[in-house]
Amino acid sequence: MATPLHIVLMGAPGAGKSTQARLLKARYPLQVLSTGQLLREEAARQTALGLLAEAYLARGALLPDEVMVALITERLLRLPPEQGFLLDGFPRTLPQAEALQQLSEKLQRPLTAVIALALSEQEAVRRLGGRRMCEGLGDPFPVHIEDRASVDACLRLGGRLVQRPDDQPEVILERLRTYEAETRPLLEFYEQRGLLFRISAEGSPEQVHQAIVAVLEARLRPQA
Repeated sequence: MATPLHIVLMGAPGAGKSTQARLLKARYPLQVLSTGQLLREEAARQTALGLLAEAYLARGALLPDEVMVALITERLLRLPPEQGFLLDGFPRTLPQAEALQQLSEKLQRPLTAVIALALSEQEAVRRLGGRRMCEGLGDPFPVHIEDRASVDACLRLGGRLVQRPDDQPEVILERLRTYEAETRPLLEFYEQRGLLFRISAEGSPEQVHQAIVAVLEARLRPQA
């Protein structure tokens, strides 16, 4: 691909951001930068940033904007010119969005699109309420209790199913309300700049993926 993709991926809890990031990475030359994963790596290495992140996350607070901007800036500066990026979990605030815009201009890496995955409250509760983590077989991975084949495979191989504390129904609803309040200004910010594309996450992962691909291909297509 001649033009690298620069994507911001947003979505409410349960919308399937991780799945879509994986599918897009398999299709395009993308570096997926998930702030959650980056911070977990820093915490595992016990770096200064990792220790700071643990302190904030322990009390349920977001890290300061300047820290998150520095984290993403350092990663983007290391990307080869031909490789695109997908940001998951950044930006989370308007100052972060403004800093990303300035950084994109400086690096001559303009955003291709901001993809916002939309999911109804009812479907989010169904997905997350039925999610279990299969642990004991390497890195934990999610399965849904309605997916009997995956559940049986996890148990047959000696894994165990664990429900995350934040997947309890009452916690899910609070997470959804928090997400909506946090992201509304960001959605307006990107909509005003013609970068926002809302895509329903209600379909199958492949259907959602094809809808995202259609948006990206249209954005890359030369205008007549």
